[in-house]
Amino acid sequence: MIESATQRVTIPSHYLRVLRAEIEAAGHDFDALLQEQGISQELYNSADGMAHPDQFVGLIHRSWELLDDEFLGLSAEPCTPGLFGLMVRYVAQLDTLQAVLKECIRFYRITRRDLRVDYEISEHEVFWFVDLLEPNRDSNHFMSEFLLVVFHRFLCWISGTKIFPKQLWLSYSEPAHVEHYKGLFNCEHRFDMPRTGFSFDRKYLSCPVVVGAEELRVFLEYAPAELMVTPGTDNSYATRIKGIALGQQREGRGFPDFVTVASELCVSPQTLRRKLQAEDTSYQTLKDVLRRDIAIDKLVNEKLSVAEIGQVLGFVEPASFTRAFKQWTGVSPAQYRSDPPSTKA
Repeated sequence: MIESATQRVTIPSHYLRVLRAEIEAAGHDFDALLQEQGISQELYNSADGMAHPDQFVGLIHRSWELLDDEFLGLSAEPCTPGLFGLMVRYVAQLDTLQAVLKECIRFYRITRRDLRVDYEISEHEVFWFVDLLEPNRDSNHFMSEFLLVVFHRFLCWISGTKIFPKQLWLSYSEPAHVEHYKGLFNCEHRFDMPRTGFSFDRKYLSCPVVVGAEELRVFLEYAPAELMVTPGTDNSYATRIKGIALGQQREGRGFPDFVTVASELCVSPQTLRRKLQAEDTSYQTLKDVLRRDIAIDKLVNEKLSVAEIGQVLGFVEPASFTRAFKQWTGVSPAQYRSDPPSTKA
């Protein structure tokens, strides 16, 4: 999942497919649910398919409604929808992030018997742990990953601070969809660990709670599903390059060339190329991901023609844009637009 033009992230189709079993086990038509959210079968079936954030958020909300379970049947006990929002209302009155962490633990210990939430503080680092007590029910690790992302993005939101994760611990073996983890947490990933959680610098504990009543109201309208499509925080060269490229693209100047980007980052092109190789990416890959996400957003939210969107993204011929988009998502731009998401987050 990569930061998009709207500061939200597209969702790999993997995170759509893992929901099918629980929805169908409860007697509901999952294909009809996909259609309701404007998710085509081609996108759903494509290994490289990318859903618009609104489609994913809408799918999660409808799944909560149908199952009456915020944990989607993936934990030992159902979780009444709205529990996370109740916790947020409770801790929003506190003063510091450390106080928020303590009361989050107290809240979930009182309300949940299938979830262990706690933290450990060392001299320089805080580890925030979120463990499902019956992890075998979450065979695809969707709920574990969902809770990790939700808690991290929530802590960033309530403190108004970019909290950079240092390590991600997973109590299970490396899954087949590990390629998506960079979009969740751009930090060191360690599998087969005794606990599931993430760490961050101890300095963040003193961050004040900064949200007001109106921010809280807006946040609660779509949380926690909206947090899954909220970009992560990191200071990698890839993230910094995306910021530069997005800024120039929004100004109508297209995407900067590689030499310009290197100059903006005060490094030589050779050094930047090595830095990106160390992050297992390249400028062309980053550029393609940004163009994909901007294209998805414009197809869903703007009335530009497919050809016009292609031109905005630097494609001279509409056919070239169509080929690239199909390679990125598994479907053509016209197919993607034919079933727009019905729920806007």
